[in-house]
This record gives sequence, structure tokens and C-alpha cells, in this order.
Amino acid sequence: MVALCLLTSGVAVGCADTDDTAGTTDTRSAGQLLNDANRTMKALTSVTIETDTVSGMGNSRSSTLRTDLKVRCTYEVTETTGLELEQRRIGETDFIRGNDIYFEMWGRETVPAMREKPWLKSPVSSAVGADALADCAWPFSSSAKATKGEPTEIDGKPVIPVEVPNENVGDGTDTFYIAAEGKPYLLKVAYQGQHHRATTVFSAFNAPFDVRPPATADVLDLSSLPEDGADE
Repeated sequence: MVALCLLTSGVAVGCADTDDTAGTTDTRSAGQLLNDANRTMKALTSVTIETDTVSGMGNSRSSTLRTDLKVRCTYEVTETTGLELEQRRIGETDFIRGNDIYFEMWGRETVPAMREKPWLKSPVSSAVGADALADCAWPFSSSAKATKGEPTEIDGKPVIPVEVPNENVGDGTDTFYIAAEGKPYLLKVAYQGQHHRATTVFSAFNAPFDVRPPATADVLDLSSLPEDGADE
């Protein structure tokens, strides 16, 4: 994932044994709850993941990832810096549309031709960190340091919170909110740290999902550009 998204995805959930929860009187341990949520989420055919992050400097970033959790997804990002990015990943190909601020922060050589088409086409294998692109997969992983909280509600839905130290960031905690009725979906992850806070919300479980490439006339294939093209 993109670096800022790692604030809430650096520690996620593990393997599982059952499909359904037993309600708010659930007697499972924190680890078992995370394991059940993990298997449920990994089995999805599609999901929408919305993340809002605020840094200690007051800068914010909002993103929406719609994904099959494998090789097809769409990703939209806006920042208070003015950056705007839209991505469509289909198999081994990325289609990228960004504004001027995105290209200024992109970290790669640009040429005037890249401004003449709204979309750029590039192999997934060419993506680098500065591109700020998303992966269609989501890093669900286990943790042995989970603590179970008291049952509560999110938007009227009963959930069981599980707190896990975010070892990737080092100074914060992720709270995973797991559905307490029906399938144990992971509904929300809230990260609270010394310098950042972030909220990730999961929705549209198994909703119909399709990703199509932009119109050919609107796409510039980056592989068609000369490797020694002049900087813009």
C-alpha cells in the first residue's frame, strides 16, 4: 500500500476457524477474533476501503480503494497539499491520472507529452514508491499482542474492538472493530499515535465490482516515450 495507508494496515488480522460470531457475549480471545475476521475478509470477492489520515502538522490525506483484493482495483487520493491521483490497476497494467502537484511529487522524469493525455499507462512492475500507487491486495497479518475491548457499536452495528500496538510506526495503537453479529467482518480500524491519526473503514463487501481501462484516445503509453526524453 501507499505509505500513509500503512498507518492502519501495518498490523492487521490472521487466519480463522469459523464464519459467524456469537454476538456481543462472544467468549473468544482477541487473537481468535482477529483470526476469524482475517479469514472472512480474505474470502471477499470485493471490498471498498476508505482511509483518512491526519499528521501532526495538520496535513490530511483521504483515499478510497475499491478492490477484488487480487489484481483489479481503483484508487483515488486527495491531499491538503493539493495532490490528486486516480489509479486503475488491471492485471499487470496501471492506468494513472494525476494533477500537476502529483507530477511535481512523483519522483520520476516527466516530459511534456505526459500532460497531453489525461491517463498514463505503465506496467505494474515499473511502479516505485514515489508514484504513491496502491496495491490491490490488502496486508492482513496476525499479531500476538492483541487485547480485547468491551463491546460497542459503530453506526448502530454491534462490534468488538481489539487493540494492537502498531509496531510499524512504533508509537501508536490500532483498534480493530469486528462485527459482533453475522459474519465477523472487519468494519473499521482506528490508529492513534503521537504524530498521526488515521481511520480506515471497510464496506461494500462482495458488491458487484468492475474495472475498465480508460478510452484508448485518452491514454499515453509510457513505454512509447524515448528513455532519454527531456525533463519538463
